[in-house]
Amino acid sequence: MVVGIVIRLVVAFVLLVLVFSSSLHRQAGVGAIRLHDRRQHAQQWAEERNQLRSYMTMDYAPWHRRVPKHN
Repeated sequence: MVVGIVIRLVVAFVLLVLVFSSSLHRQAGVGAIRLHDRRQHAQQWAEERNQLRSYMTMDYAPWHRRVPKHN
């Protein structure tokens, strides 16, 4: 139970670090992005945001058997 929570926190932290590092890396070259590149960048960012949102709002309820194993 506690191990699962710790693993989830570590995964969420790693995801946040990756998102922030990629956004900082992108900001360094923002001046060179052309219009169509900006559009593609916005679409990619929207996809990443949706992936993060779906990951962070996942149902973390543990899986249970419908029929007990030792009935």
